Amino acid sequence: MSRTMPTGIELFAGCGGLSTGFLDAGLHIAAGFELDARAVDAYNYNHEYRGSTGFIADLSVASGAELLAKAQCKKIDVLIGGPPCQPFSIAGKRQGKRDIRADLIGHFIRLVGELKPNAFLLENVPNLAAISEGAFLEETQAALRALGYAVDHRIVSAADFGVPQNRKRLVMLGIKGKVPPRFPEATHGTDQTPYRSSASAIADLPDAGEFGETGIYNHEPTVHSADMVARLSTLQPGKRERGSFHDRLHPERPSYTLRAGSGNFSPLRPVHYKHHRVITVRESARIQGFSDDFRWPDRIPRLQQYRQVGNAVPPPMAKAFAECLAAQLGWTLDPAACAGDPATRPEANSMTDKERKALREARMRGASLGKVALRGD
Repeated sequence: MSRTMPTGIELFAGCGGLSTGFLDAGLHIAAGFELDARAVDAYNYNHEYRGSTGFIADLSVASGAELLAKAQCKKIDVLIGGPPCQPFSIAGKRQGKRDIRADLIGHFIRLVGELKPNAFLLENVPNLAAISEGAFLEETQAALRALGYAVDHRIVSAADFGVPQNRKRLVMLGIKGKVPPRFPEATHGTDQTPYRSSASAIADLPDAGEFGETGIYNHEPTVHSADMVARLSTLQPGKRERGSFHDRLHPERPSYTLRAGSGNFSPLRPVHYKHHRVITVRESARIQGFSDDFRWPDRIPRLQQYRQVGNAVPPPMAKAFAECLAAQLGWTLDPAACAGDPATRPEANSMTDKERKALREARMRGASLGKVALRGD
């Protein structure tokens, strides 16, 4: 087994939650591949200074050789990724294998075969295990075993790894050979180390405001109608507002699962446990386990920022899996070599507060004003 620092690439990367966690562990992720140009923009802003480049790529047609060429790698040690989960989500239409996006898991398998990494990690929603009474998951694992990997899966909670959010995900690991992969042990949820609460993640932030008021990136407020504010003012922590279906965070518990939305719609966001508004992008990022150094340039619309946060794998959970794989494969991790200097980036904000506020108001729709659906933002 290799005793040198490993290298990997991320597929279906989004803004790069998996890449962030692996880099934090000290495992070099050379590149992230994603179809959404705005997500690649965020990926590059937050990873290029760490030595990882994002590329726009249609992974239903891209070959492994093409990906290696773009990543400037001759080979990789690990392949990570979360093919879009909407076809399997409980909140979705449950079309399962009938949804064309399910084919993206097939392309992940194809690329494992072409790239031949020593290990892989595939992340998805828990409901993947229930599709066709488990047959789809078993077919997926059988296809990967046929490529020469020992494969196993677990449904894990991000809260078990210090993320202040009750977010359950199915994680599949594969290692070349016949020895089954091991999964990381939970670090939180015991008497010694309790789960992190939502307040532990966001209580130190001031109320939402323009950047010039707070100096905090991606912390602008959502404007609610007077009626919506009145309704939220009576909503108790941990309860749901009946008219709008907004759930209020409980300060002593992990957050509800953050969701991404689809199309032009955004899901209902949790309500702050103290302030009578939904949480900001920065608060959402904190609840996903992103550091404040992870920023979204203001050229990326705020709806896209929320969506990228909701789609991401929480970095602390990804870090735990990177460290666990490294321990099994004898890889040397070097967090300092993957840290980079965030101060070398261009400024995230290119507009004035007035210009950003005008854009938000032009895009504002729906749920922020008390309706069920939210467009724009």
